[in-house]
Amino acid sequence: MGPLQASMTTANLPQSTVISYDKTFIENLKPNTPFVRCTARRPLDLNSGNQLRLHMYNPLGGNTAQVSEGVVGAPIYVSVAFTTATIGQFADYVNVSDLAIDTSIDPVLENIRKEMSNRLAITLSTLVRNTADSASSVDSSVSALSKTGTATLGRSDITSSVSHLLGRNVMPFNTAEGRMVGVIHPFNVGDALNDSSNNSITDILKRNPKGVELLQELPGLDEVPALEWGGVTFFPSTLVTQTSDYQSTGKTAYRTYVFGENGVISISLGDVNGATGPADGDRKNLRLWLQRFEGPSRSDPSRMIGGVTSYNVRFTSTLPPDTVMRIAYIDAVSNIS
Repeated sequence: MGPLQASMTTANLPQSTVISYDKTFIENLKPNTPFVRCTARRPLDLNSGNQLRLHMYNPLGGNTAQVSEGVVGAPIYVSVAFTTATIGQFADYVNVSDLAIDTSIDPVLENIRKEMSNRLAITLSTLVRNTADSASSVDSSVSALSKTGTATLGRSDITSSVSHLLGRNVMPFNTAEGRMVGVIHPFNVGDALNDSSNNSITDILKRNPKGVELLQELPGLDEVPALEWGGVTFFPSTLVTQTSDYQSTGKTAYRTYVFGENGVISISLGDVNGATGPADGDRKNLRLWLQRFEGPSRSDPSRMIGGVTSYNVRFTSTLPPDTVMRIAYIDAVSNIS
């Protein structure tokens, strides 16, 4: 007798071919959003108008002229510069039907709130980046270190950017540690680390055990520096300004930013909520709301909407009231794509 053949298979058992759905969703790809952490943060008090005026005394030069004995000379005065920033309002929401909430296989409101959080972070980072980009229209030296042609970012460029700022009396972003802060594209990090020529970053780091450990680490998460060199702590982001066909090279240039103290000033309406430094950035009005509707309302008498997640942020960013900017940036193409 030959082998038995099954009379029932998945072809005639429809219940065996049902789809099982994994309730743990795959994480989508999100950019790092470190620009706000690279700003000096100021609150605009509630019920104090929609503008914040920032003042700065213009510096006095030295006076090497001697006075005449017994003569009271004329007084001098100190001028004051200022800039005025106007708060903007940024809001979005997603509402979900009661039926969708009650039938979805995932915690839909909570998951959408995460996506809204990313949307808000990208929005604020882009606003700060655009403000930083405008610094070169005030002070052309901001972009003076940008690379020519197909030259990529290297050790000397980072060192020069710090010297550029210090040579203009710009204070470090983190005065306690004496360090600037920066934002860099991962491609530029790779270019800098791939350079193994004599006295390159990689060549210098490999000479000591701690440097070797740094080279072995994956460079760059949102809260982890991608690169520390020459007095700058760089955080990675793909949100940097990009220039296609840079200088007719057919390649895209990526902008590397270095911020000193008060390079960009971000302003939020409302009190600081425990924010003490660049890594502690929660503001009273920077929050995501999630609300489930338990009953009918005047606008939704049948309670067709089951819940909503939203944000409503009052925010702006500005440059300091000076003709000398506290920022340097470097446009450079990459050998990575």
